Amino acid sequence: MRLVKLNEDSSWMWEWQDIRVLVDPWFTSSQIDFHPAFSEQFHLTEQPRVSDLGEIDFIFISHPFTDHCNKETLIQFDKDIPVISRSGILKKISSWNHFKVLIPIEEAPFKISVIPTNSLFDPVHFAFRIENEDGTFIYAPHGTKAKSLPKADVLITTTTTFELPFWLGGTINLGYNKALIAKKLCGASMLVATHDEKKMGKGFVEKLAKKTYESQLKDIRVLKQGEALEFKG
Repeated sequence: MRLVKLNEDSSWMWEWQDIRVLVDPWFTSSQIDFHPAFSEQFHLTEQPRVSDLGEIDFIFISHPFTDHCNKETLIQFDKDIPVISRSGILKKISSWNHFKVLIPIEEAPFKISVIPTNSLFDPVHFAFRIENEDGTFIYAPHGTKAKSLPKADVLITTTTTFELPFWLGGTINLGYNKALIAKKLCGASMLVATHDEKKMGKGFVEKLAKKTYESQLKDIRVLKQGEALEFKG
């Protein structure tokens, strides 16, 4: 299994055997939620070029938000690349009239399962378990509130805390302590950081957000942009 960190946020390339899966690509300079006056976030580092990524077999989108499901980035990719996601996200992508093949997670050609949130009103804290002959890992870019988790060799999750008022969603990124709890629950031998980029923000949301970036991370693997982690379970 080879997991390549494509940027400092939460864009990845997952590779095993002859499969390459692009995950949550956001490579434009900024992403907007609803309107720039409401929320706009900016990368502070140079982003990968789509033309440099090579052949891609599938695209996986974990969440509908524009830092995961970024239209301006996604429509730069070949229309024939199949996109895998939850049904609501596929409906959003379908409205762009770009990609030809949209695959629900339940029909994915590799083993991926959804770890749901604890509430019907929580659209954020979904996680995903990927399993193949090379090993098993869980991808929880915002963290997970699950009280039990399936076993995994590696956990990929955020160590940053991003808090908003409850009426704007509450705590979006659950932070370092919740990451350690999740690692223990799934029995992972390694915890890998994601979605921890120190972005510049503008707009209404930025004025209300409280962010805690951890500087002293113990027992957590932090990959640099372009760095790969290889493991076999």
